Amino acid sequence: MDATILHSFFLILSLIAVILILIGRFKFSPFIVLLLCAYGVGFFSGLPVAELTPLISHDLGKTFGDVALLIIFGVLLGNILEHSGGAVLLAEKLIFSVARRFPTLAMGIAGYIISIPVYCDSGFILLNSIRQSVAQRVQCHPVALSVALAGGLYATHALVPPTPGPAAATLILGISPSRVIPWALGVALLSTFVAILWGKWVTRRLHEESQMVSPPSPSASPHTKTADMPVWTAIIPILLPLLLMSMANFQTDHQADSQASGWATFLSQPANALFFGLLASLPLIRQCKTGLTEIMSESIQSCAMIIFIIAAGGALAGMLAQTGHIARIAEGLPESLGLILPFLIAALFKTAQGSTTVALISGASMVDPLLPGLGLDSENGRLLAFLSAGCGSMMVIHANDSYFWVVTRFSGISPATGFKSFTLASLLQALTGLATVLLLASLLSP
Repeated sequence: MDATILHSFFLILSLIAVILILIGRFKFSPFIVLLLCAYGVGFFSGLPVAELTPLISHDLGKTFGDVALLIIFGVLLGNILEHSGGAVLLAEKLIFSVARRFPTLAMGIAGYIISIPVYCDSGFILLNSIRQSVAQRVQCHPVALSVALAGGLYATHALVPPTPGPAAATLILGISPSRVIPWALGVALLSTFVAILWGKWVTRRLHEESQMVSPPSPSASPHTKTADMPVWTAIIPILLPLLLMSMANFQTDHQADSQASGWATFLSQPANALFFGLLASLPLIRQCKTGLTEIMSESIQSCAMIIFIIAAGGALAGMLAQTGHIARIAEGLPESLGLILPFLIAALFKTAQGSTTVALISGASMVDPLLPGLGLDSENGRLLAFLSAGCGSMMVIHANDSYFWVVTRFSGISPATGFKSFTLASLLQALTGLATVLLLASLLSP
């Protein structure tokens, strides 16, 4: 093997090891680690030290500009749905309409929908009281309901924009979220079904019953009663951005030259689509105990570090592309690795450090310069690479992930039972997603 390729290969392996050790073992801030690694790659690649900060600032600023509004609007929309009780209202209507006949299916689909605008951790806490109510009303093992709900929340959290991780990964890989959403929804749906089926199967072999965990006290609840709220007030803010973003997929070349295409493009841009979804959520504000200003302040604080991590990931991706190390490695890679490599890189980051968002951003940053060498440097190729990395970022949830402890604590089960049920469910979800992506690759020529 050529000496320059060996040098690049050693540098990238060292980079991955440093990221995993500092974030996973020593719990350093991902923002600091990714930023320092961007400097390290440039320094050890022989770039003039005077050029390092301008290069990093350029890529960091570009990524920040691409994702800031998208993440802020998405988090704000999710917080309004959470504080107003709109998310709970939608879940109640969906679950109790079908729960008597298909309780686990109802819980899984509710989680699948709610986690598009709401973080999976918050979503599980919000819907836990409904899960307990369903467990009391129908003959269904409560752990099966937990696995179904947690799996549905997890699938869209890892794959579907405007969740921060997927939204950032699409921008790093140079593909529009509008292009990703329909395919990501399909892959996430299949992964949700797998979690539902696994939950039903494994609970027949468990000897531990879950304990009832009380939801937060009414005084601590962020929202008021939802009995008088029409359900459409919760549905429209979720569906409207997805429909607007998907408009870009239906424009023909002829329409692209028309006057109306300017408005269609404007409405389908992810940040604008989310802004209109945000406007549609304003009727829910009167149901919140806190005002819009307080919710905005909370949202900006909660998404600030996410935006910084995404921007640092963009800086690292830019430095890797600038130095050409991954491009040189890609020249020696067989195309047969193709869609397996994005999955494996994201899975490695996920398993080692626990955060799905960090795994997906780091995986996308590593994979982006590899795409030409893997035969994936096309619109369909980048779409498939994103889906592969998203599935890899689901593998697997265990004790280093806060979501594992949310699910086990609120489900009232031991960590051992959580490993047998929820951890193995996330493994099966990731592998099912990868199999689905490989099948799609035979239909969509990369």
